[in-house]
Amino acid sequence: MAPRYRTENVAVELIGSRPATWTFARKPVAGVEYSYAVADSNFKGRNEWEFVVRVPKNRAERVEVRPLKVPNVSAWAGLERRSLTFNRANRQGYRGLLYCPVALADPTGEKSRTVVSDKAELPPWFQQLQARLRKKATVASTRGTDAESLVLYCEPADHTYMIQAFFASKVWVLRDPTWVSRARG
Repeated sequence: MAPRYRTENVAVELIGSRPATWTFARKPVAGVEYSYAVADSNFKGRNEWEFVVRVPKNRAERVEVRPLKVPNVSAWAGLERRSLTFNRANRQGYRGLLYCPVALADPTGEKSRTVVSDKAELPPWFQQLQARLRKKATVASTRGTDAESLVLYCEPADHTYMIQAFFASKVWVLRDPTWVSRARG
């Protein structure tokens, strides 16, 4: 029987914040780095994480959500090199909000991620995030071919939601046995 992952079981606690600089796409970015202790009680053990949410001073830059400390589980090896990035929405009704593409981790290891454009391709636990799930063209203008891809949107200060979105799209995908077997085909 497959586990039932619940976002409310991901407890997020602010550790602190500090001014910081980091690089994104090989360019320096300045802003504030918020550190969080995270416990995912969807698992009985090996559920202690540490995350950083990097908020740039320049509002045109992306907000980055990244784990710094990952439990010692082979399925999660390398997740500290993965991140979710949130951009500014610019469509009416969504201005002032942030969004990120729904890009699922690939349990097969063949790709780094799979961008999703059809709700039927989502794992069952994404039903909890349904209220904030839209097509990209609904929340932001686009010049590329990704207008039909799915995105999650949130308030800029909702770091808990951002971290929970990371768990839904990266962590649980790699650990769920039914999802892993489905991805392998």
